[in-house]
Order: sequence, then structure tokens, then C-alpha cells
Amino acid sequence: MSAPEQPTITSAYRSVGVTFQSLVCNSDVFRKTLSLAASAATKDVAILLLGETGTGKNLIAQAIHNASRRREKPFVSVNCSAIPDTLLEAELFGSEKGAYTSADKLRKGKFELAHGGTLFLDEIGDMSPVAQAKVLRAFEYKQFERVGGEETLHADVRIIAATNRPLEQLLGGGRFREDLFYRMNEFTIEVPPLRARREEIEPLVQAFIRECNERFGTRIRGVDAPALIRLKAHPWPGNVRELRAVIKRACVSAGGETIRAEDLRLSPTPTSSDEIVPVGSDATLAGVEARHIEKVLNQTGWNKKETSNLLGISRPTLDRKISEYNLRKPS
Repeated sequence: MSAPEQPTITSAYRSVGVTFQSLVCNSDVFRKTLSLAASAATKDVAILLLGETGTGKNLIAQAIHNASRRREKPFVSVNCSAIPDTLLEAELFGSEKGAYTSADKLRKGKFELAHGGTLFLDEIGDMSPVAQAKVLRAFEYKQFERVGGEETLHADVRIIAATNRPLEQLLGGGRFREDLFYRMNEFTIEVPPLRARREEIEPLVQAFIRECNERFGTRIRGVDAPALIRLKAHPWPGNVRELRAVIKRACVSAGGETIRAEDLRLSPTPTSSDEIVPVGSDATLAGVEARHIEKVLNQTGWNKKETSNLLGISRPTLDRKISEYNLRKPS
């Protein structure tokens, strides 16, 4: 699959006009990922997208939908980590008028809205066991009831699910249903992190600059050489979403028409000695992620809004990781 010379769609765009040809793809590893996704798109199988936060799983899901026989029908997306458990059932299956205090009218759920099309369930690893059971029934038998309703409704949807969490570990801990996992896992695609496809950093930066110029009326022409070096050396734990946030902030704060290294406000590139994991510390990916999140939190004075923007993750995801890694604000 050949990549376009001028990228036109990035993770900044959430339009269902996303196609495989419009995605920024300058690396062999990402080209292979998109090739797999394109081959699965024409078969009506459930797809599980695995990859870190901010790698573009939502965009790939949209591209799969637009290459499928369901492309004339709706593409509906749900971020399971951003919706409290108490509201997720109503979000997915809808609610009848009077089902709960604020339910002043009938509300259709995402399954119903996606009928005939594709339902993208993002961050399914954060879904509660109760919600998992109801999603399995709706997925397996295409049946469900609205919250507070008695009528059984039917919806024919293709499920594309995504997670940044190791589901095998969740299965081992009993936090994710095996039957739902295997039902969703008919075809698995791993989306590589940005650090594994650094060839795409420069074209992504240019695309984000164009977006910011259109949105903010700025006239940024590009980045200087030292800034580009910093961008290519950064580990990007928040991946493309983090890169977009960094460029957005730099476009707003830049004093001229060129983004300089100091405009990026990135932490200094680690030296070879810094890259060595301290003796006795956790060298797993989770351990590295925990240390990086803690470092950014301390850098922002534990400003969670700024930290989540810098990391390219949502506020609920940041709160979950702080709790998961037992991070504590310094006294």
C-alpha cells in the first residue's frame, strides 16, 4: 500500500471521511498495519485493535468502516473509559422516558444508532463486568432493551473494539469476560506506537501546523532544525495525540513564523546514562509509563488538565493511571 506524498487526514480529524489512502503513512511498520486492516475491512468480522493511547486506533476503525460494505450506514464511536459505569448502559442501549431522574425523553443508544453500520468501542478494557455481559448479548444475538424499557430491540452492527490495556492480563485477573474477548477477537490488529514509526513525525507536524493555522489564524510555516531533532528524539508516550497537543501549544506560543525548540516545551532529551533503568526499579513497560507520568505530573505541578494534554490522554484515563500506579503528589 503506497502512502500519499501529502497527508490530508491526521488524528486531529474525526470525520467519517477517513480512508486508508488519506492516513499519514511513511513507515513500513505502519504500512503493514494498514494493509492488514484493509484486508479485514471487506470481511464482516469483528476486529480488535491493540495499541497504546493516541496511536490512531479511532482513525483506523473509521477507515475500515469506509472500506466495508457498511460504508453507507452510520459509524458510531463510544469511549468506554470516558463514561461512568452508571451511565454507560444508557449510552450503549438507550433509555426510556422516566427511566431515571434526568430521563425526560426517550433516548436512543449507540447500538440502535449504529444499526446497519459499525460500532467502535474504544478502551473496552475499562468496561465493567455488568456492561460486558449486556454488550455480549447485543453483539451475539443482536438483541437488547433500553434502560427502563421492556421491548426487545434488534440492531445489526459490526463491532470494532480497541484497548490500550493488556487484555490477556485482565482475563487472568477475571476482570474481562473470556466469552466477550474471544467474540470480539475474530481478527486482531496491533497498531505500532509513534516511536516505532518516527518517519511520520515530520509530515504529521506539518499537517498539525496547517490545522492550527486554519483554526487560530496563525501563520506558522514550519519548525527549525533543532526543534525537529527534539521532536524526533522524544519518546512520545502519548503518541500522535501527544504530538498534536505539543504542536498546537507551540503554534499558539511561537513568537515568529517558525517553531523553535524552546516553543515545544518538551522535557530535555535523555542522555545515555538517563536511559539506563535504575537498579531495582521496574523495567516493564508499565513501570516506565508510571515513571514518565509521574515526571510530567511533577513538571506541571500536578495540574491534571495540562498533564493529560501533554501526554495526549483523556482526564479519566490519567486519573485511572494515577490510581493504577498508586502515584502520590509530593507534599
